[in-house]
This record gives sequence, structure tokens and C-alpha cells, in this order.
Amino acid sequence: MTNAARKLPPLSGPFAASPSPEGPRPSRAVSDFVHAQVGALLASSPAYYELPADKQSGMRKDLEKIAAYTAALVQDEWASSKKLDQTPMLRTASALAQKQPAADEFSPRAAGQVAGITRETLNAIAFPTFVADLLKGTFQAIVNASIQQMEAYGALLANVAKTVDQYMVDNISDNNARDYLVSAYPSHFQIETSGEGARVGVRDGADEREKPDFKAAFGLNEEVALDDDAVEKTLVPAARRRLAQNRHSMLSTMVLMGINRIVVTSGRINAKMGFRIDAHDRAAAQSASQFDFKHTTNVSAGGGISSFFGGPSIDSTTSVAYVSSSKKDSSDDLNVQADLTGEVDLKFKSDYFPMERFANPQMMALIQGHTPNPAANTPNTAGPQTQREAQHQQQ
Repeated sequence: MTNAARKLPPLSGPFAASPSPEGPRPSRAVSDFVHAQVGALLASSPAYYELPADKQSGMRKDLEKIAAYTAALVQDEWASSKKLDQTPMLRTASALAQKQPAADEFSPRAAGQVAGITRETLNAIAFPTFVADLLKGTFQAIVNASIQQMEAYGALLANVAKTVDQYMVDNISDNNARDYLVSAYPSHFQIETSGEGARVGVRDGADEREKPDFKAAFGLNEEVALDDDAVEKTLVPAARRRLAQNRHSMLSTMVLMGINRIVVTSGRINAKMGFRIDAHDRAAAQSASQFDFKHTTNVSAGGGISSFFGGPSIDSTTSVAYVSSSKKDSSDDLNVQADLTGEVDLKFKSDYFPMERFANPQMMALIQGHTPNPAANTPNTAGPQTQREAQHQQQ
């Protein structure tokens, strides 16, 4: 029992009531005391005044009820101790502080940073901006693809609507013609790069008697000799025009057959974000104390004063040592995980470019005339569904 416990006075006055045989019951004095203490506690709390009037009244009644019965239990315990001639021991806050680590020594650093890190992470991810960019990028890609398809089809129509000579000037060069000649007649011609530029030369060993029929192959009016100058002056221009004519005819047929295009019919855009943050704070405190009691007695006999009085000399020493130690460890960790997923699912179909929207009847007739068999190459102006219906009707 400490000195503070010895100085505590027993319960007196209205608080010295005998225990009730029916169990602890708050007395009038206890209820009044609790009412005053709870009122002072709530009056010092700003958050209490933010509550509605009915919430304030309910909170006050609940706190007074709990505190009154707690005080009645303490009062009953002290009264029972008095009957047993016992004095309760009161352990003060200073004594508890020596036994346990102080509460403010443990700082939950990881948990305290959760709100700030969460806010900074979400601001850095900018999920609404990500969703907006996903929508805008998908829509822009569809629009750009449609524009590129129409531009390519328009450029194709413009090329096939030209005459062969116009197409040749814009798309076929002399070097294209030289490559065409060498690839078509590799045993007779070769590319020579000496001099001012590339030119077609007659290969060594080429026999004039075994030369191909260039007149029929290129639609010439007369035969061409196997001579370097004749090849450059006659065969290269003729090969250039024949190459342009073949490509122009092929493109014209392709346009009249109908050029496929990709049409997006429906789609789905899905954006998801997963966020998880784990905070762990750990603290451990250990304390130990030990009493060291030591007693030493020395007895001596001999001359001097002790001999004069007729007895030995006794020297006794008693020492008490108190040793206290404490150990405190703390650790914290914070894990943040964010998953950002964007998914675009587009459904499309194959369709035809409606030729009548890009070319007038005169242009379509001109393109038809450029094909190898104009009578069999009528312009395809119907879409896939219309074509299937027409075939079904013919059957």
C-alpha cells in the first residue's frame, strides 16, 4: 500500500451509504455528481454542439447512466472493503506510467499517411482523364480510318479516270520501264549504271536472230534491232506506256468491281481502376525491474574501547538496489497497388464504296472503257445486301 493510499479518506457523507441488498443502485448523491461531471465533459466538446437536440439529449442520458452505475459499483466495493476492515489501494497515474510505456511513444506513422498517399496517387492516375482520352482516342481512330479510306478511294478514282498517257506521266517513270524490260527479257537486256545515269543495254551473247517479237509485244509499227541506242529510244518509251496501260486497266477493273471498306457497326469501351493500400504499424515495449537486497555483518574483538567494556565490536550494513530497464521497438510499412485497365471492343462489317457518290455517269463510262472487256465490266453501285437480293431474284 502506497503513501497516497494511506492518505485517502474513507467514503463519507452521502457517499457512505450501505450497499443495497438488491445490488448496486446509483444513489441520489451519485446521480447528481455524475450529472455535473458529464455536463462539464460535454460542454467542453465542440462536436457535441454540432449534433441535433434529440441526439444531444440521448447522448447525455446514456453517458449519465453508464457513469452512474460505474460509480455505484465502486461505491459498493469500497463499502464492502470497510466491512472487512480493509483499505482499498488506489494506483495513481504516475505509478502506472512507471510500469507501462507512455502512449505518445507509439506513433502510427504508416496509418497516418494513408489519406495523403491515397489522394496523391489518385490525382497522379487521373482516372477521369484516362477514360476521356480512351473515348476520344477510339472515336478519333474510327473517324481517321473512314477519312483515309475515302481519300484513298477518291485518289484511285482520279487515277483511273485519266487517260493512259496522263496516268503514265504521273505514275510510271523511265526507270520503272527499264526494270520492267530487264525482268521481262533477262537473257537479252541488263541495267548499266555507267555514264550519266541508268540505261538498258544489250546483254553480251544476245543473238539478233533469237530476239523476241517486240513489235507485237509493245504495239510498235516496226521491228527494233538489238542495239543499245534503239532500246533506249524505242523500247523504253514503249515499255513505259505498256506498263502504264496494264496498271491503268487493272485499277479500272478493280474500281468497277467495287472496293471494300470497313464500317464500324457497334462497340464497347470498358475502363476499370483498382486501388488498394495496406498500412501496418507495429510496436513492442518490454520492461523489467529487480530488487537487489544485500546485508553484511562484521564482528571484531580485541583491545581498545571494545576490550575495555568487555565485548566484541559488531558492524552491520544493509543495502537495497532497484534496477529497472525498458526496451521499445516499432516498425511500419505502407504498400500501395493501383491497376488501370482500358478495353475497346469494336464490331465492324465489310461494305462497298458507292461509286455513284464519287463519280458521275460520264466518269464511270470513261473508267469502264479503260478495262480490257468494257461490256463485261459494268459499274458495281449496289451494296452487299442489294447484291444478294438481286441474285436471289434471278434464281
